Amino acid sequence: MKFPLALRERTRRLHYPKLPISPGLAAWLSRGFFLAGPLISYVLVELLNNNDPWGFSNLQLALNLVWYYMGAIFFYFVWGNRDRATRWAMFLAWVIGIINSYAFRFRGRTIFPSDIVTIRTALNVAGNYNYLPDLTQLFTLLVMVLFLAALALLPTPKERQPFSWKLFIPSQAACFAFLWMFFCTNTVSDAGISPSMWTTRGNGLALNFSLCVRYSWVQPPSGYSTVSVDALAEEYPSDDAAVETSGGITRPVNLIVIMNESFSDLSVLPGVETNQDAMPFLRSLEENTIKGYAYSSVFGGTTANSEYEFLTGNTTAFLPAGTVPYHMYISSNEPGLARQMGDLGYYTVAMHPYYSSGWNRVAVYNDMGFDEKHFLEDFTYDEDEDIIREYLSDQANYENVIARYEAKEEGQPLFLFNVTMQNHSGYTGEWTNLPREVWLTGDMEGKYDTVDQYLSLIYQSDQAFEYLIDYFSQVEEPTMICLFGDHQPQVDGDFYTETLGEEVDFLAPDVAQKKQMVPFLIWANYDIPERERVSLSLNYLSAYLTEVAGLPQTGYQQYLKDLWQELPIVNTVGYVDGEGNWVHTSDEENLSPTAQTALDEYKRVLYNNIFDKGRRPSDFFTLASP
Repeated sequence: MKFPLALRERTRRLHYPKLPISPGLAAWLSRGFFLAGPLISYVLVELLNNNDPWGFSNLQLALNLVWYYMGAIFFYFVWGNRDRATRWAMFLAWVIGIINSYAFRFRGRTIFPSDIVTIRTALNVAGNYNYLPDLTQLFTLLVMVLFLAALALLPTPKERQPFSWKLFIPSQAACFAFLWMFFCTNTVSDAGISPSMWTTRGNGLALNFSLCVRYSWVQPPSGYSTVSVDALAEEYPSDDAAVETSGGITRPVNLIVIMNESFSDLSVLPGVETNQDAMPFLRSLEENTIKGYAYSSVFGGTTANSEYEFLTGNTTAFLPAGTVPYHMYISSNEPGLARQMGDLGYYTVAMHPYYSSGWNRVAVYNDMGFDEKHFLEDFTYDEDEDIIREYLSDQANYENVIARYEAKEEGQPLFLFNVTMQNHSGYTGEWTNLPREVWLTGDMEGKYDTVDQYLSLIYQSDQAFEYLIDYFSQVEEPTMICLFGDHQPQVDGDFYTETLGEEVDFLAPDVAQKKQMVPFLIWANYDIPERERVSLSLNYLSAYLTEVAGLPQTGYQQYLKDLWQELPIVNTVGYVDGEGNWVHTSDEENLSPTAQTALDEYKRVLYNNIFDKGRRPSDFFTLASP
């Protein structure tokens, strides 16, 4: 049964009491709410992200506010109603602010444009975090509700208002002019404004996110030409895939690489003391072992970028901030370690004990040339015994790695790339199957529960790795194992501030790089030269590994070995040159002249490999055809 219009209107008034003011005053107040809404939204969003809303320059403040006002204008023309536009614009801004506050809490960094296309990966682990709102989140929610409740009291029309070209044309012209200035000119960069990689404190959320979008377009580096890359390729000819090892070097029949999730050594941070060593077995390895630290380009998350750097030799340091190559830059027949090993006759296997939807790995592994892929549904494990917290234990993971090795034909060369899951954040959950065995002592004892849980996880990883090494030490086939961490963990942010002394954005480059350090190890069940304290960034590790293994190398890998001498560390935080100078990425002019020349050349090589794929030199990024 339909009620008469007049009755429905009276019912609506009964449920939504209005202020007893004139229509004219109500209209002016509505305009005031419309103008104040974006400003209040900006303040709420910055408070949600622990920023001082008024702590930015006037230009940064304006560049933030314009996005909020454009949002309100957008909703106004969508709904044709000022009050409805105010409500939608404010609610959406608050939701984005909430999402970013959780992103920083769980991953230690702000949201980036690439997170939009990685939403499935985020949803995979979304249930494993603590979403209990903090006081700031509750406060901003209260302010928003009160603002919208006050707006609802105005006796203003709720229906769509007549379309006005007089409002539409100038407002759209102003928006277009701003967008052209922001994205098509150097106005922002000339003002010295650049994206922040961890927090939004340097810019504000709206400005930082839009800056990342702005820098997503990649231009060729200065001096780029295919002629220069071709000339470099001639200096570094690739080895023939059929070449045999020489000089008495044993080539491994099995090459196993383990990228251990969040595996790191927190003792590299100043003042960290524990009741016992979290990785005693790894430290004890000396015979037929090479050990050191690799410097990752990511912190607290974005595992796929560490994976990409290792498998391709490409640093992500020169890519737009926040981008994930696995989602944007991988294509069919992608050159890299997997394809190289396949060309050498190895059967290539990728294993990851989690969902296949994460980081687009199924498509990427196909493009990279892996013969076989295994994800969580392919693993054998006991749900009661083999799950630590929410993830498959390293022990169970290695048991599946061993099972895959045992399933191959004897003598068949095997390359197995394994990404673990046990140590994934967050570190506030239950201690299921996780004994409390390692914890902080000294001034930090009992202060950071997340760190204590993380340290106990690393202890479990160390024990599981001992099991893996014990097994392969008894295998007759020559076997080499490489282990490295993908990044340090995002534990309590105050822990890093206390150990390093300041927020990371304000740290000296050598101190900031301590957050990027992860252990790496190369071990063999046969004689190899031992080394310790090797230092490199992850983009060099696969080239170094193939050299230690005595495998034929691509021209690109031989080039990277020489580049390593001039620039031992290249990552998103900065560089170290051959003279030991540490610099931020924004201060590369402080590198030695030789290192600067080498860096510029590396940028050109990377542009060719990543963005100018159709004009890559033949047999430079891949082994030479026999």
